[in-house]
Amino acid sequence: MAASISKGSVKWWAVLAFDPLPIGGIAVALLLGTNALLHVSVSLPLLVSGFCGVSLIYLADRAAVPSPEDATNHPERRRWVRSHRGWLVVEAGLLMVAGGRGLVVLRPETLLAATGLVGLAGLHLLPLGDMGRPLKSLRIAKPIVVAGTWAVGATLLPVLEAGQPLTPATWALMGYRLVFILPNVILADWADRRGDRDVGISSWAGALTGRRVRWGATGLLCLAIGGAIAVSTMVQRPLLLWVDAGGAVLLLAAVWTLAPDHPRDRLVLDVLVAWPFVTALVAWGIGVFE
Repeated sequence: MAASISKGSVKWWAVLAFDPLPIGGIAVALLLGTNALLHVSVSLPLLVSGFCGVSLIYLADRAAVPSPEDATNHPERRRWVRSHRGWLVVEAGLLMVAGGRGLVVLRPETLLAATGLVGLAGLHLLPLGDMGRPLKSLRIAKPIVVAGTWAVGATLLPVLEAGQPLTPATWALMGYRLVFILPNVILADWADRRGDRDVGISSWAGALTGRRVRWGATGLLCLAIGGAIAVSTMVQRPLLLWVDAGGAVLLLAAVWTLAPDHPRDRLVLDVLVAWPFVTALVAWGIGVFE
């Protein structure tokens, strides 16, 4: 299959799959989804800071402090990073400047929550002596912490920045986001099982067969669809939750048709996590965003 792809198509595909900016775009999509579903005002500084912060975290993971297991798990990405190191340095500088400008105008409570989330990301990125990277040794807790960090950031930060109270709908949406994002993280862990074993990391998903991982992801996505139904009874625009649940339905199909250990299929799975951007577009179309 790879041999049938032209050199030019690989080039643009590699940028989407290996550059960290698309991951920052997923963060923006999730933030906008919260704005739409909870009907809270959009903060441009938060969107900019979220995009830059997440992009920088993933840039550091891929370029500044690459994991030794990536030599097995992501050889194409490592080669792309090495051949584009100059661009990534420029990219990092631009992200720090833009992100810093956004941070200085955020509300203090938003900054405090964001700092805590960055600290969790640091546990995933930075080795601590003989412990290595602490988060990677947590087995089943690791994907929950990673998905939970995404869910908390995507749900809590827009509400705090809008100065709105944390209502039951906020917490329910956070739980829904967790089970929507968690299957993608588990599939990524399973895809990395060979390199993890090479360096002595024993992940929970890596010990399972592909079929069991897919059934586990299916169960979580069914729970996410049920969560969307539950949250729809707590918000002003229930229809938007049905639109948002479309992402879980598409992920259900992707779980059984895509190969999570193939970089291009991983890109598709990541893009589907950004489905809340569609929710935000529908919200804009019906006048939720003023």
